[in-house]
Amino acid sequence: PAMFPFASIRPRLAEWRGWLPLAALPLFMFAALLALGGDRGYLYRAEGEHGRGTVKNLRIAQNLSPEHNFLLTVDVWRDEDGGLSYNPYGRFPIGGFALLKLALLPFGNDLAAKLLAARVLMLLMFCGAAALGCLAMSRLAGGGWSAVAATLFAFSGFYTLYYADAVSNESVMDLFGGGLALHGMAVFVQEGRFRQLLVKTCAALLLGWHVYALLLPFIALGFGGEAIALLRAAAASSEKAKAARSAIGALARSRYAALAAASILFGSALLTLNLVNEYMADDDERKTLWEQPSAASALLRLGATGDHYKRYYQSYLEWGNFIKRQFYRAGVASVPYAAARGVGYEFRGREASDVALAPAVWGAAAACAALAALALAARGRRLPMASAILFGFCWSFPMRHNTFYYNHTNEAVHFVWLALALFALALVGARRLLGGRAAIAAAALAAPIFAMSVFYAGQATEGDGEAERQRTEMADFDAIREMTRGETVGVFPVNTDRHLQTEYYLTGSYRKAVRARTCEPDVADFLISAYRVESPNLLTPDNRLAFLYEGMSPLELCRAKRRQLESSEPAARSVFDVYLRDGYVDYLKAPCDLREDGAPFYVYMHPVDRGDLPARFKGGDIHAIFSPVDYDHRVVAFDDACLMTLAIPTYPIAAVQTGQWIPGVERLWEVFANPPLGAEARAFYEDAWQAIASSGAPAARTAFDLHLDRDGDALSYLKEPCGEDDARGRFFLSVHPVDIEDLPEDRRELGHESLNFTFAPPFGVVFDGKCMATRRLPDYPIARIETGQWIPGGDELWKAEIAVDD
Repeated sequence: PAMFPFASIRPRLAEWRGWLPLAALPLFMFAALLALGGDRGYLYRAEGEHGRGTVKNLRIAQNLSPEHNFLLTVDVWRDEDGGLSYNPYGRFPIGGFALLKLALLPFGNDLAAKLLAARVLMLLMFCGAAALGCLAMSRLAGGGWSAVAATLFAFSGFYTLYYADAVSNESVMDLFGGGLALHGMAVFVQEGRFRQLLVKTCAALLLGWHVYALLLPFIALGFGGEAIALLRAAAASSEKAKAARSAIGALARSRYAALAAASILFGSALLTLNLVNEYMADDDERKTLWEQPSAASALLRLGATGDHYKRYYQSYLEWGNFIKRQFYRAGVASVPYAAARGVGYEFRGREASDVALAPAVWGAAAACAALAALALAARGRRLPMASAILFGFCWSFPMRHNTFYYNHTNEAVHFVWLALALFALALVGARRLLGGRAAIAAAALAAPIFAMSVFYAGQATEGDGEAERQRTEMADFDAIREMTRGETVGVFPVNTDRHLQTEYYLTGSYRKAVRARTCEPDVADFLISAYRVESPNLLTPDNRLAFLYEGMSPLELCRAKRRQLESSEPAARSVFDVYLRDGYVDYLKAPCDLREDGAPFYVYMHPVDRGDLPARFKGGDIHAIFSPVDYDHRVVAFDDACLMTLAIPTYPIAAVQTGQWIPGVERLWEVFANPPLGAEARAFYEDAWQAIASSGAPAARTAFDLHLDRDGDALSYLKEPCGEDDARGRFFLSVHPVDIEDLPEDRRELGHESLNFTFAPPFGVVFDGKCMATRRLPDYPIARIETGQWIPGGDELWKAEIAVDD
């Protein structure tokens, strides 16, 4: 046997077999994530911080170069004197953007290839974070299969998969940095390898600041534990003075204190680099240190500035609501995407106190509180586990003015470490009770759950028309780029479309670009805009979303757009006139003062076919929220008017419901606007009519034929011939349950649930001489239904009662 040539390999194979699950994990995850939705192979989501953050960070990486002194800047343009001017955005460390720049360099002006390269880089970082977390848990919780199972469960969470390919250092880059630091901590507490911890901590800080939230509990608990032990020893010593001096000396040499000092110094050096670059780039005003973008951003996020946040979002900032929202996010982050997709999206405009009452949230809150208590008692090898548990809260609480905002759900990504610790601790208990095979069984269960969650995450963008819109934008900018090489180009208005101007900076000669935030009378050689107006200056009449004008100032364009809108009838009138045309909803008010009219806007876009909706919108509409006083700058002010444009999805829209409100206080105004019915919408309504009419005899015949579907979960109203006069007034619908306890508590005394509606989209529609409406019914057993039509303040036109057969 000693002479057998492979005898020495057998022990090594046995040793490597234990590492097999750890090695296979990132490969499995990366293969699954590459299938994260077909069109997302090279396109980014439009929703919230995913889309806006992606294009913003790609622009920063594109502009990063020695020519600009490695300044982190969103825009670079030439001023009137031919010198370069900048829009610095240096609140982040440079490391992640440097890696992103290297990934973009080989692809020139090919936007699709750049997006693919950036997305693959983010997925690699996502898988790297998972692998590092798995390695850390294999040390802290013991067992490779337990670590694999815990990692697959945690990284199948809602927020982590939704932002898995978002090009953002606030989510994926910082997630990888957190994995680096967590693994360094695990190695340090087990093997005392402090130098490795320092290197990994500094590498994590190069990617983002969130790692400080992991370092804070690790250093505080570790240093505090050492201090308590030394003070106890000093108190028990017979030579207390000498023991106290020795204890102070030992604390001064503490590695936790050294880690704190090193991380603060290294982070300060990175921030100083940004501040110096911003100061050097500020040629005009020479702002003070605290006025530079990096410092101003920190003050805003810590709540020292930003009065408009406090005015419009006060209810979100209240500590009670804020803490509930963080527990809500922690709970959702701990649930696989496949199960949480119905509750993971925090619907726009809802109070934190409402969303925090989602199912299982209070259970998650109790688990978090128990684990926090464990964390405070942690010592030694339990320190990294305790830090992982507290990570998300240690970031969100100090950064309350940043993480409260409903659009900043990307901040919730960092609760994945709490979920990882939860699952790892649960599997430790299961292994002790059921043996080692429990971990293998858990991993076998976690793999399909992860794959299923990836599948649902990929479906989240299907049907929303975003892929088609982005292809159209790319085609438009291909045409624009051919006409504008080497010229001075303005992009206006800023953020009128969701990311209209950004494609130009990624694909064109961005170094020659100028920006205009208001309708200033500046004249550039060329002007790119979402506004399409008939003008001899228009060079791209065949474009659909981005239009190029020659020798036209923003002020001239705004005036032309206003004349165009005022020459037609608005779809709805209120505080703002609302226009629907050319794939956009336009808002116009004159006279207008943004100090008086600058409350946040909300928009609900109800589709003709709910099947067109992406999976994330369960309410039957597309939501959008934006604020003129926020950073979107969607509203432009000129002369005495305010003008705003918002893109409509490419699929047919039945109704647009929009207005302004002060969150937690009141709605200021609201209107419904109905776009003209196109051929696709008419065909859909005709098919729906035929399906209902051919389903059988009506349940009741009155002025309308009333059809109850076979499952008893919807009631439809049909009438032909029919016109607008037949659908006037309001329709009442009262649902009486079999069991009164099925009603909401505030309806039980009344004895029925009211689902009243007006005969207009999204409930009803009048088309081609026909009237059709469908109302979904509650899912509890129904005894009878009363419905009818009346004119408020006038007569009841008709009434019917339907007995529902059990």
